[in-house]
Amino acid sequence: MSWSVLGFGKHEGKTLPQVLFTDPDWFYWAYENDVLKGKITQIEIQSVYEKSRNIKITQKDHHAEFVFDGIRGVFTDLKLVPFDRPRHVGTSKTQRLNKIDMALIRYAKEYDKLGYNLLIPILKEMLFGKSNARISKNRAEEFFNNPDNFVK
Repeated sequence: MSWSVLGFGKHEGKTLPQVLFTDPDWFYWAYENDVLKGKITQIEIQSVYEKSRNIKITQKDHHAEFVFDGIRGVFTDLKLVPFDRPRHVGTSKTQRLNKIDMALIRYAKEYDKLGYNLLIPILKEMLFGKSNARISKNRAEEFFNNPDNFVK
């Protein structure tokens, strides 16, 4: 897919795949509030939304375990855990999925900028091998253009 460049706002000059790797909370807010409607094609918006919620786990026999603070409900960690690992016991709440769902953080707590700041380096480590990997426009778009990166 050829990605459109945003022509407005704080992410002007970026494509949606770039925004997902820099400010996912903004993307989900914009998606929920139809901010992108009429500015980017609906096919492109829906494609990046669906893909961001269905990132494939590359480690065989593992779940994505999202960890949330038990009191505030904010995201604190994401780990890949073996299927047979016992569930977490303690005050933190966890959710295990067979995929990585970037939107889960926003839907657990509507505004969790810190949570996304914690998630992005974890995702970079899992997907690109380094927590401080530079995600260029091309790298972000290549990731979102590769169907092998997503659960079907």
